[in-house]
Amino acid sequence: MQLLSLFIIAQGTKFFQDRTTLAQHFHNMLNYNVPTSSENKNDAWWYHLRPRLTIFYLLVALCLLALSALGHQRLLNEVGKTFGGFFWAVDTDSGGNVVVASTPLQLPPFSVKADSLTTTTQIIAINNSKGAASFPKVYKKTAPNVSVTYTIRLNGHPPTSIQRPTAIFTLDMWWQNYGLGLLAGISWLVVGAIVLMTATEWSGAVEGLTLLPPAMLLLLYSHWGNVQTLYQPDLVFQFLWVPSFALLGAAFIHLSLTYRPSLLHTARTPRMTIDVLPYLPLLALLAYEWSSYLLFGHISTRINLLISLGYAAIGGLISLGIGLTSLIQIGRLLPRRYMQKQETTQELIPSRVRQRIGDLLTLWIGGVGLGFCLGVLPILLVGQTLLPLPMFYILAGVYPLLLLYAIRSLRLMDQLHITLEQREEALREQQRTATELRRTNTELEQATSLLLHADAHLRSILSQRIHDQPKQQALRIRSLLGHWQHKLRVEAERDSEGKVGVQPIIEALGKVRKISEELEGDLRGIQLLVEDVYQRRSLGLKLHLEKLIREDLPGLHPESPLKVQADLWALDVLNPGLEENDAGEKIAEAISYTVTQALLNIYNHAGATYATVRTIDTITALEVYISDDGRGFDPERISPEKTSLFKAKLKAREAGGQLTLKSVPRPQPGHGTIVILRIPLSSSKMEDVAQALLEPGTPEPFV
Repeated sequence: MQLLSLFIIAQGTKFFQDRTTLAQHFHNMLNYNVPTSSENKNDAWWYHLRPRLTIFYLLVALCLLALSALGHQRLLNEVGKTFGGFFWAVDTDSGGNVVVASTPLQLPPFSVKADSLTTTTQIIAINNSKGAASFPKVYKKTAPNVSVTYTIRLNGHPPTSIQRPTAIFTLDMWWQNYGLGLLAGISWLVVGAIVLMTATEWSGAVEGLTLLPPAMLLLLYSHWGNVQTLYQPDLVFQFLWVPSFALLGAAFIHLSLTYRPSLLHTARTPRMTIDVLPYLPLLALLAYEWSSYLLFGHISTRINLLISLGYAAIGGLISLGIGLTSLIQIGRLLPRRYMQKQETTQELIPSRVRQRIGDLLTLWIGGVGLGFCLGVLPILLVGQTLLPLPMFYILAGVYPLLLLYAIRSLRLMDQLHITLEQREEALREQQRTATELRRTNTELEQATSLLLHADAHLRSILSQRIHDQPKQQALRIRSLLGHWQHKLRVEAERDSEGKVGVQPIIEALGKVRKISEELEGDLRGIQLLVEDVYQRRSLGLKLHLEKLIREDLPGLHPESPLKVQADLWALDVLNPGLEENDAGEKIAEAISYTVTQALLNIYNHAGATYATVRTIDTITALEVYISDDGRGFDPERISPEKTSLFKAKLKAREAGGQLTLKSVPRPQPGHGTIVILRIPLSSSKMEDVAQALLEPGTPEPFV
C-alpha cells in the first residue's frame, strides 16, 4: 500500500514538472524576439558572399572612375581652344572620314547629325582638305567665329558643302555635355553600391549589380568625341563604352526576370537561366570585337554601335513584356483558363509579396521606359537622345536617387511585413501552447483528484487494517507477556529455596513487553495519520481537530514539552454536513490534513515549546494559521522527498484554496514557522456545498 501511495505521489509530481516545463515554454513564447530577415540563418551563404561581391563592385567602380577621369582630363585640356562648334570622332569604317558625335547647346544647331540606324552621315573634307588629320590643323589656324567649309556625304549620295563658324570650347560646354554625365554616372555607382551592401538576399544584389551598365555609359561617354585635337577611338570606347549598351539590355532582362512573382516571393540562389542567360549574347559581341581588332587592327564603330544598341532595344522590349506580364499575373487579370492553371502558384504568393512585386515592377518599368524611350531608341533611330543632353543627364542623375529611396522604403516595408507575419506566427504558436497548457492543466487536475482520492482511500484501508490486525495483535501480545511475567514472579516468590531461575526470564519478558508497547505506540501514530477521514466523519471537523490537539498528539508524544493553544471557533461557519458532497469533502480534507501534518512536524522537528492553531473567518475566506516558536528552517531548501508539504498544497488547491509557508531560522529574532491555509468562501466550489455556510462572525485578525 505504501508503495502504491508513493507511486501515485510520484506521478503527481511528474505532472507538476511537466506543467512547469510547459509554463516555461509559454513564458519564452511570450518573450519571443522576432528575427529580422538579416538574421535568417538559412541565408548564411549570402552573407558569406556579400562582402566579396561588394569588394568586386567597388574595384570595378574605381576602375570606371579612373577611366572616366582620363577621358575628362583629355576634354578639359581642350578648354579655350578653337573648334568647329561640334564634337567629332574618326569613322574607323571609312579609313579617315569624320562623324558628328554631338553639338553643344550653347551653339546653333548643326545640320549634320550623328550616325543612326536610318542615316549615315560623314564629313569627308574640311576647307577642301581630306582626312581627319586636317581638322586640328584647320582649327588651329582659324580664328573664332570664322566660317569653315565642310564637305558632307549623306547616305552615299554625292558630296555637298556646308559652312559653320568656329567657336571657343568653354568650361560651360564641357560641363553641360560631359560634366553632368560624370555626376549622373557617379550617382548610379553610389546608389548601386548602397543597394548591394544593404541587400539581404540575392535578389537585392541583382538590383545593385544591374545599376553598373548605366553608370558605365555615363562615365565612359567622355571617351567619345574630339574637340580640336585628334584622338583615334581608343580601347575604352571600343571594348567598354559601346558594349555597355548591350550590357544595359541584358540588365533589363535580368532584373525583369528577377521580379517575376514565382521567384521573388522566396529567397533564392543564383540560377543559370535567370542570372547568366541574358548575358550570353554578349559573348558573341565580344568575339566579334576581338576578332575584328586582332585581324584588322580596329573595330567597325557603326556595326559595333548598331549591334549593341540593337540588343539594348531588344532587351528593353523583352523586359517591358516580362514586367507587364508579371503585373497582370499578380493582379489576376489573365484569362480564367490560365488563372486556373496558375492557381497553385498564386496561393503560394503572400499579399505583401504581391504588393512589393507590383511596386518594384512599376518602378522598374518606369526606369526602363525612361532609358529606352528617351535614350536607347532615339540614339538608335536618329543618333541623339530625345531630350537635350543636360536635361537628360539631370534626369539620369536624379532617377537613381529616387530608385534608392523607393528600394529602401520597399525593403523596410517588406521587413515590417515579415516581422508582422512572424509575430502572428509566434502568436499562433502561443495560442497553441496555451491550448496545450489548458489541456495539460485539465489532465493534471484530473490526476490530482485521482491522487488525493487514492491517498484518502489508502489511508482508510490502512486505518482499518492497523486497527483490525497489527494493533489488536500487539495488544494481545502485550497482555500475554504481562500475564506470564506476573505468573513467573508469583512462582518465584513461592520458591523459597530459589531452585527455579525465573529472574532472567522475567527480565526478557519485560524487554519484549517494552518493545511491544513501543510497537503499539508506533501503530497508534500511524493510525492517527491514516484514520483522519473516519474520525472527521464520525466526530465532525471541529471536534476531530480539538481531539487531535488535546488528546491524540499529546498522547503520541508524552515526553514533549510542547503546549498547543487552539482557537477553532471560525470552523462553525461550516455546515456539519460539509462532507456530504465532493466539494465539502475536499475543503475538510485540506483543513484536517494541513493541521495534522503541521503539528506533527512541530512535535517531531521544530523543537518548539509553544504553538497555536487559529482559524479566522474573513467573510470572503476561511483562514487557518498554524505557528510555533521553534528553530525554523529555509523553505527554499525543503527536500523533494518530503511529500507532506507537497500533498498539503495539492489538497489546498483541490479545495480552491492556497497554502503558504513562512519560516525564520534561529537565532534570528522572531524565529519559528507559520503555515497559512486560505480557502475562499465565495468561490463557486463553496457555493456547490449544499448550505455549507452559516452566519460568519468577525474575529480579531491573527498576529
